[in-house]
Amino acid sequence: MSTRLKALLAILLGLALVASGVLHFMDPGYFEPLVPEQLGSAAAWVFVSGVAEIAVGLGLVTTRSRRDAATALAVLLVVLYVGNLNMWLNDITIGETNLSTTGHVIRALVQVLLIAAALWIGGRLPKQGRPAEL
Repeated sequence: MSTRLKALLAILLGLALVASGVLHFMDPGYFEPLVPEQLGSAAAWVFVSGVAEIAVGLGLVTTRSRRDAATALAVLLVVLYVGNLNMWLNDITIGETNLSTTGHVIRALVQVLLIAAALWIGGRLPKQGRPAEL
C-alpha cells in the first residue's frame, strides 16, 4: 500500500511540477516579482527555476529516477521558498493575489508538508529505531 501511495503521490507532484515549470515559460512576468532584487535578473531566475521544476517533475514521474528526483524536490522547495519569503516580507502582490499573514503562514506550512512528502517518496525520512540514511 505504501509503495503504491508513494508512486501515486510522486506522479501527481511530478505532473504538477511540470505544469508549473511550463507556466514559467508561458508567463514569466507573473513569477518575476517573487525574485529578490539582490539575485539580479528576475527573468533568468524564472527560466532557471522553470527548467528545474520540469526536470524534477519528469524525474518524479519516472520510476528509475524517482528517489533522486524526490530528494532534488525537497532541496528545490527549500530554495524556491526564498521567493515566497520575499513575497511575504515585501508584501508583494502576484497577479491579483496579496496574501495575509495567515495566508503566508499556511503557504509555509504547505511548503513544509511538500518537503516532508518529497523526503518520504525518496525514502529519506528516518525509520523508527534506525538512523537516517544519507
